[in-house]
Amino acid sequence: MQKFKDLLKDELRGWKPFDIIWLVTVSVIITVMSILFKYDKADQFYWIHIVAVACGIINVVLGGKGKLSNYLFGFIHCCLMIYITLISRLYADFGVTVYNFVMQFVGFFTWAKNMNKETHEVMKVHMSNRARLLSLAIIAVGTVGFGLLMQHFTNDLAPFADSAKAVMQVVAMILMVRMFSEQWWLWIAINCVSIFMYIKAGNFPITMMYVVYLVNSIIMCVRWEKEAIKNDKVQSIKMN
Repeated sequence: MQKFKDLLKDELRGWKPFDIIWLVTVSVIITVMSILFKYDKADQFYWIHIVAVACGIINVVLGGKGKLSNYLFGFIHCCLMIYITLISRLYADFGVTVYNFVMQFVGFFTWAKNMNKETHEVMKVHMSNRARLLSLAIIAVGTVGFGLLMQHFTNDLAPFADSAKAVMQVVAMILMVRMFSEQWWLWIAINCVSIFMYIKAGNFPITMMYVVYLVNSIIMCVRWEKEAIKNDKVQSIKMN
């Protein structure tokens, strides 16, 4: 019980007024809009979409803050998105959602060991140039190869867009677990592709969720880059 109380205190520390306003505002707006503009009023499980959106928004904002609790909401979000991706016929996205579900546990325990005791947030760092090139090569080859398979063997609604998102998400989740700032550049690209995919699928709540994700990823990219640069300098001094 004491460990839980300490964790809760750490999660509530370091919040700026903008962070709180941003989290509350987008959560309320997206939830209300999702209720008002149902893309399928006949779907009796429509509430799943709304809860998935709310948890997804909280997940990315907490993740951007470097808070460990983001993985709790990420877990719930992934569980619900498994259902949503299946009914939307986005099979590559479904596979990656299952992968993301597993990575929530990996990320939680990895971040728990690398929390900054002063800021109560995870440490942010940069990748090496070699690692960046390797990541880009994997994304390019994976997108083309997987896209061709999806195009020929499934009735995927958007095979190459779906594949690009899937491959980028696999790489981005690894970078997130490793606390690399470059993850946010990938999340920006992923969110742009996702907006296209769910507009095509006619799913308004999930489309709006990814619009918010895009804005959030841009904000967090700027923040993580600034902090990673500072941490890089500290690491460089220690090594010398």
